[in-house]
Amino acid sequence: MPIFSRFSLTLFTVAALQLAPPAFAQEPRERAQTYVERVALTTDPSDALARWDGEVCVGAVGLAPEQAQALVDRVSVRARAVGLRPGASGCRANVMVIYAPDSDVVTREIVDQRRDLLGFYPDDERITAGRAAMDDFANTPRAIRWWHVSSTGAGSMRPDSEHRMRQAAGRSAALAAATRGVGPGDMGSPNDLQGVDAVRTNGSRTHAEAVHNDLSYALIVVDARRVADVPADAWMDYVALTALAQLDPSADTSGYPTILNLFRSEPGARPTGLTAWDMAYLDALYRARSEQSSRQMNAIARRIAQRTQ
Repeated sequence: MPIFSRFSLTLFTVAALQLAPPAFAQEPRERAQTYVERVALTTDPSDALARWDGEVCVGAVGLAPEQAQALVDRVSVRARAVGLRPGASGCRANVMVIYAPDSDVVTREIVDQRRDLLGFYPDDERITAGRAAMDDFANTPRAIRWWHVSSTGAGSMRPDSEHRMRQAAGRSAALAAATRGVGPGDMGSPNDLQGVDAVRTNGSRTHAEAVHNDLSYALIVVDARRVADVPADAWMDYVALTALAQLDPSADTSGYPTILNLFRSEPGARPTGLTAWDMAYLDALYRARSEQSSRQMNAIARRIAQRTQ
């Protein structure tokens, strides 16, 4: 090869390397796919991603009445945006939010003493994230942590009647506790959660009949100390996202424009509410066909890429 040709080829190669995107850069579709695969919590490859089907009724304990109402309204607005029906006043909560001054204590005690709140019944047709996830829920300090119960059955998770009878007393106790804070032994601790219903399954159905994974109960624990310097609208939107979608709390979401980075960002860079990325995720989750989770994740990633370009 002539010298000038080799020299020209070398220059061309250098220029091509300079123009090429860095190895970590991804096209919008690939980036969305990576994100969805990180955050979507799948309990079994044959199951669909868990989501609500119908009414979402939000309850809150440990907050002052006006704060509790603001939280209920925020989650209900987000639920309505994806086609769900917010529960009417006085409805039986299937999303329960506990606002606690020390969530580390509360969640450990819930796991130790109130596993009925976690759908922990070996003979029931219920789906949870499993024992390792339960240990993580109890023992990993977080500003907000969550636990979901779902079912592929024809029936749904329904509150146990014994705890349902105590719900009215629980509401009064919750209001009283909100004025003094919630600690072990107060409303919001596992020892006195009268307003929080246990969950049990009513009915069953095999995977062969249909691929469904309907959320039946969500328990979300907010640590008052860790959200103290965060705007209420922001952490309430964080609660809304984790109530409506079953997500992996340990997922690495750095580099993505999501409310899930709320407690990982510097104060000046914190998201102020659900981002376009978050809303696209929720919209895609609730539009996706009921089929195996891998196919749903592909559909969700495709829709996120289309809506956020």
